Amino acid sequence: MFKNKYKKANNDIKVDNSLKEDTIKKMKSFNTKRKLPNLAFRVTLIIASIIEIASSLLIRNKRTESYAIALPEYPTKIGFEDYEEEMKRREEINGNFIKNLNKFSIDASSQVLKDTDRETNSLFSPISLYMALAMVAETAAGNTQEQIINALNMPNMDMISSETGKLFRKLYFHNEIGRLTLANSLWLNKDVAFNENKLKTLAEDYYAHSFSLDFQDKDSSNSISNWVSENTGGKLGNEPSEFSLDKEQVMTLINTVSFYDEWIDTFDKDKTKEDIFYLQDGRQVKNDFMNMKYSSHGFAYGQGYVVSRLNMKNRNSMIFILPDEDSSPYDIVANPEILQEAIDSLSSEKSGYGEVVFKIPKFSFSSKLELNDLARKLGIQDAFHMHEANFKPLSETKPLFLSDIKQSSYISIDEIGVEAAAFTQIVYSGSAMPEGRADMILDRPFIFIITGIDKSPLFVGIINNPTL
Repeated sequence: MFKNKYKKANNDIKVDNSLKEDTIKKMKSFNTKRKLPNLAFRVTLIIASIIEIASSLLIRNKRTESYAIALPEYPTKIGFEDYEEEMKRREEINGNFIKNLNKFSIDASSQVLKDTDRETNSLFSPISLYMALAMVAETAAGNTQEQIINALNMPNMDMISSETGKLFRKLYFHNEIGRLTLANSLWLNKDVAFNENKLKTLAEDYYAHSFSLDFQDKDSSNSISNWVSENTGGKLGNEPSEFSLDKEQVMTLINTVSFYDEWIDTFDKDKTKEDIFYLQDGRQVKNDFMNMKYSSHGFAYGQGYVVSRLNMKNRNSMIFILPDEDSSPYDIVANPEILQEAIDSLSSEKSGYGEVVFKIPKFSFSSKLELNDLARKLGIQDAFHMHEANFKPLSETKPLFLSDIKQSSYISIDEIGVEAAAFTQIVYSGSAMPEGRADMILDRPFIFIITGIDKSPLFVGIINNPTL
């Protein structure tokens, strides 16, 4: 019942007839094969992890117009207490897919975070990168596609195309308490012919909107910027210069993941107090800390760390990993096995229940990451080379190749809950036993992980200084 029906945008655009006729004309001209100069074209893909869904079909901004070519049909919203309807919508996801996805998420998080600036805070969204690369794989063929499939830790393209939509629907929620909304969009150079069947597949299997845009119009980046801003609650995408286009670009692909949820047990604001946070270099800063104590709560001690989590109302969780005083977050994230062990330990025989004291700094920050090196370390090579890349399923225009992958993220936590957002831009051109108590006194650098309903990592980050 959740199979999405592909729709032509002009069926839904609510505008006057003359404008609609003009829109249809432009859409038809877009589908006409064009003779293109023999140039190397770049494809831009932007992945945005944030918490809202955009549905505008025609965006006007100054002189720039973008026309919807293909639209997905999103899952219906379900009320927070509508358990019966939620059960009806549930689909079984392949267990091996989740296992493979989690390994990709941890491996990618380890590779990214271990090399980040140790004086600033860092945030990475593996689920956003996965969604973007899955769509890139769908548009590729041959060795190019095979390398991306392997990088995603998947056995074949069939698993990606069949399970990604299920994952999208399982993660998605938008109710009176919170939201985890994902949105995908492709911004297509109007002077390039694209495979309409492939755009249809991206709409049906990946919930991707497709928009036609004049890449030579200097104001076109405003349309993309507005879409990202709308789909991230205004947290990201407010600088059009981030989405600058040029005539050699072919496409920009955007995945947004927007997240907000509330703690099951909210913190008492009266107990929030200013205290000292100790930086890695020995300096001290003052910050507000939220405080809570559980008489019986889950925790685990591991190889150089203690870990516990706080649950949220929509069955998401935030895991906190506090390294030992003689260690640092980078000692943990540098080893994906230890990072995975820390997550798994809360549901293993290593976990215990006892008194847990939480002292968590309030923080809010943005993060920007360059991910080209990560993609190459994961084995994606041909996609970046003009003469090796194969994106013929997307367009017969040649040669197409990726030139850039970027991700921007945002997170904020307070006494009520957690809000997070991120966008990734890809351009085509032996542990101790629990002792009955754990002190999660997060007054020194620590790691946090936000997990979804299936325990897959959505966001992974490091707090080095909560005042930044």
